[in-house]
Amino acid sequence: MANTKSRNKRGVSGSTIAIIALTILLLASIGIGITLAYFTSTANVTGNITLGDPVTISITQGGASVSSLTFDGDALPGTVYSQSIGVLAPPEMTEALMRAKLTITNTDGATTNVEASTTSDWQLGDDQYHYYNGTVNADDQIDFITTITVPTSLTNEDANKTYTIDVIVETIQQANNAANTVWNTAPSEWLNTYSPISGD
Repeated sequence: MANTKSRNKRGVSGSTIAIIALTILLLASIGIGITLAYFTSTANVTGNITLGDPVTISITQGGASVSSLTFDGDALPGTVYSQSIGVLAPPEMTEALMRAKLTITNTDGATTNVEASTTSDWQLGDDQYHYYNGTVNADDQIDFITTITVPTSLTNEDANKTYTIDVIVETIQQANNAANTVWNTAPSEWLNTYSPISGD
């Protein structure tokens, strides 16, 4: 009997030790896991950028800003209108480049390029746009057209129709090679002068 009791004591003691050891390991594992979870880091910063002034212009006729052009009298093929049409930049504007185009459209929707005389500050490209040889800055007043000629290609079939002359002036920021990217039909020498790509 004594030997049996002694074996039972040893058996209980071994199980207890095993449970205690397992508990310690489990607690250690949990403790390590929690400790590792604390090794984290997050960083965040913000900053503001302020954009420059917009690129805006208005078209002038006779020196005054207009929303539509006025042409007096009945026109015939070859009629020349002496017109002073230009561009006016506002007091606050980002430096820009400029091109312009003229078309004449009748009530049937047919469109024809208009022959126009411009000042010497403009050059005509193969894409029928006139490109301004310079940059546009705040408060600039730039002359564009001096005369407009009604196309001589018009015939009797065009008589009594109403024609609309559109003067389209486009500007684009001068910075960051914008014209070279967007106006890729412009004369190459003009682009190289006013919108060169770095390294060219």
